Amino acid sequence: MPIKSPRPIELLAPAKDLETARAAIQHGADAVYIGAPKFGARSAAGVPLEDLRRLTQEAHLYGVRIYVALNTILYDHELSEVESLIWDIWRAGADALIVQDMGVTKMNLPPIPLHASTQCDTTEVEDALHLEGLGFEQIVLARELNVEQVRRIYAAVSRPLEVFVHGALCVSYSGRCYLSEEETKRSANRGACSQQCRLPYDLVDSQGQVIRSQEHLLSPMDLNRAEILEELLAAGASSLKIEGRLKGISYVKNITAHYRQRLDSIIAQHPELYRRASLGRHTYEFTPNPYKSFNRGFTQYQLHLATPQRHNDTIINPYSPKSQGEYLGTLTRSSKGVYQLSDTTDLSNGDGLLYITPHGEVGGVNVNRALGSGAFQPARPIDIPRGSRVFRNQDQAFERQLSSPSASRRLPVGIRLSQLSWGLLLEMWLIDMPRLRVSRSTALELEPAKKFDQERLRSEISKLGDSIFVAEESIVDFSGQAPFVPLSILGELRRMTTQALLRAVTLYRRPDRSARTLAMKHLDRSTLPPRPRLLADYKANISNRLAREHYQELGYEQQQAAYELAPVSGAELMCTKHCIRHYLGYCTREQGKPLPYSEPLYLCQRGQRLRLSFDCVKCQMFLYKD
Repeated sequence: MPIKSPRPIELLAPAKDLETARAAIQHGADAVYIGAPKFGARSAAGVPLEDLRRLTQEAHLYGVRIYVALNTILYDHELSEVESLIWDIWRAGADALIVQDMGVTKMNLPPIPLHASTQCDTTEVEDALHLEGLGFEQIVLARELNVEQVRRIYAAVSRPLEVFVHGALCVSYSGRCYLSEEETKRSANRGACSQQCRLPYDLVDSQGQVIRSQEHLLSPMDLNRAEILEELLAAGASSLKIEGRLKGISYVKNITAHYRQRLDSIIAQHPELYRRASLGRHTYEFTPNPYKSFNRGFTQYQLHLATPQRHNDTIINPYSPKSQGEYLGTLTRSSKGVYQLSDTTDLSNGDGLLYITPHGEVGGVNVNRALGSGAFQPARPIDIPRGSRVFRNQDQAFERQLSSPSASRRLPVGIRLSQLSWGLLLEMWLIDMPRLRVSRSTALELEPAKKFDQERLRSEISKLGDSIFVAEESIVDFSGQAPFVPLSILGELRRMTTQALLRAVTLYRRPDRSARTLAMKHLDRSTLPPRPRLLADYKANISNRLAREHYQELGYEQQQAAYELAPVSGAELMCTKHCIRHYLGYCTREQGKPLPYSEPLYLCQRGQRLRLSFDCVKCQMFLYKD
């Protein structure tokens, strides 16, 4: 039986601009995903082509890949512009394109790999097989899948699977939320979501009884799967994705570094199973801590696993959609404007605090004076009730650390200095890629050294300055009588060799341009494994002629225009694994108590009335405009 080589594992970090992408690379990303200049699912995070070109050149030095998100649905008048833009993205050196709209697969594309966005709503084995047959080279799974479901898909397909491990959650299955479009004419499928899920709602029954008042009943906590990375890898995940293309640079630095360290530890324990997908060694000037970056509280989002203890009691934060931060303790007492926390964590002047009172009310205040041992004076007069839980959502000392250069990434190299009959030879190679090797020589009449200092020579050839290289192995290999080597000559030889290696790394390209992309347009789609859905209704998000052709060739009998083009009366506006019945304690499957309220239940907000429906077999909740 052939020995399987270790599977490359990719840490995929977000970036909203060139500066943030550079920070992601320095802090440990194996790949970075960034927005196209237009047509990305985060419309405020597009990146100019020139910045993309510079980024790919810099990233490829470390073997880091750059994925460009062009993952909105497209309209007919945009198709020509999009096709031209894709060619520009390819020429800029991007390693893959993340797409949702199936019309893209019918375009005249360059040989750029396509990744199926999470907006494609890949939840079943059949979904993944279909996308694999279509030619997608990486499949982003729905956030709702747990490790058991990932394992089933991995057993059936050969393409790498990408899973989210950290960041904000959409409460709806991605690609299937029309609430923003319905209420504000801002389409989530067009990158303009107005985040209706983050608003407070009243929950009422059909008799008008108020069950919950002004709670954030659709607002999920943030994802944090750092503790189950090894389980996800064992299940078949090959790309671990951090959400956050709209997040600030300190978030990207901190979270990327946190997962880099966790992942490196797993790879070190299982080198026979996994290997890193890029090159380099990292040093950090801070201790990563995900609780110090924007978060609404954390969930692993492992819904409906076989082991009941792994099922979350709730996945929402009903108190606030704002950043909660790290828990500091409860408020034990106050006196003359000085507040005392139960925990003695040191605060800093200017820290931001969020508190939740015993009655569930949320407030915030800044620290005016930190008095040590968990005591502080607030920046304004305020009455924080005793027993309130207090969180720090702005850590000034931590942010100052991250505002400075906080990490570096170097490529470890081996260096050998040896003697030729007519001079010196210096060789240099990448430790992680030994075949990438260069050498330079210099003619020199060598005289025997009166006092040979090998360690000094090793030290000199290892001085690589502020280059991207760091000497991990240095060898001085002289046979016979050791020669005298002028340090000035050695310094010039080292400089020439370092430059040669940099040129070699710059010119090196992985052979991963896609032949499948070229074949997509002429693919016989009737032979593809079918997806579970039998009808191409508005949830197929068909918004252009190429997408219609795609579904026609698949054999779908009914084709309905996207909701953005033809709103459907009484349409399902959201499908979610979050269940308000479960949140209330009345899940028919797990809690077994009958709901003591008259159904249907409604979410009400500023005259908006959304009817709830439940499929307890599939553990899904649906929202409809009443």
